[in-house]
Amino acid sequence: MPHKLPPQQAERFLSGRHVAVLTTTNANGTPLQTPVWYHYQDGTIYVRTNSKSGKCRNILRDPRISLCVQDERPPYRGVTVTGTACIEPDRPELSKAMSRNYLGAIAGFFYLRLRTRNQIEDDPDAILVIRPDRKDGWDYRPQTPFLGRIWLTLKRLLPPGL
Repeated sequence: MPHKLPPQQAERFLSGRHVAVLTTTNANGTPLQTPVWYHYQDGTIYVRTNSKSGKCRNILRDPRISLCVQDERPPYRGVTVTGTACIEPDRPELSKAMSRNYLGAIAGFFYLRLRTRNQIEDDPDAILVIRPDRKDGWDYRPQTPFLGRIWLTLKRLLPPGL
């Protein structure tokens, strides 16, 4: 059973660079889960997406969302957010910040500029603005023994399968 991640650590964790999984609800009631880049600022989560995406269609119909952000390497920790989202026009400064955060300054610069004119004009980007109602953080690190943490650190350096 994981430990509860204290609120300040959950906030710091959300400010990091992680790929999140956004869950919205399809028209037939089934969940749509999508990996997304995000930007966390002042308690609000921003996600850049295509304005014609399934995520946008779902949010227009039902603004309730869930977002799971986690470490992908053990010992695991993460934050699950539930709340509501709305759709706003693209904000170039947020798109730029997200691209730089995930790709670095040089690749982030080119990422936004290597799209064709038709893509930009026909399918404009949008920003999903997520307002959390609840944030639940969890952390397996405190219960991982010292030798286990050493092994997990070494395993990152070793070839897969060892």
